[in-house]
Amino acid sequence: MATTSKSTRSNDDANPIVDDIAERAARIREDLAALGDALAGAGSVKSGVAREAAEHKIDELLKSGEKIVSELSGQYSRAEKQVSTTVRDKPLQSIGVAVAAGFLAAFLMRR
Repeated sequence: MATTSKSTRSNDDANPIVDDIAERAARIREDLAALGDALAGAGSVKSGVAREAAEHKIDELLKSGEKIVSELSGQYSRAEKQVSTTVRDKPLQSIGVAVAAGFLAAFLMRR
């Protein structure tokens, strides 16, 4: 290859062609660099959109989780009030249920 470039340099008619090719190669490099920058920008835009979508989904999940915790808390509160009311209304029956549950637990733990 070195001999080829020497022969083209020594020939005056070939210099404009070599210069033209060099200019075109430089333009192609610039265009490729610009294309690379554009693709990088598009990639960052897509990653930004994906990040926003992920953050939105996380916010939705957090809100959904808070709603579920709130509903379960309300159900637990209602069940606690119902048990308290039942124990006040029927204390002997409540003691009987507690004793039966204790015997059952002791029986199961012995095995």
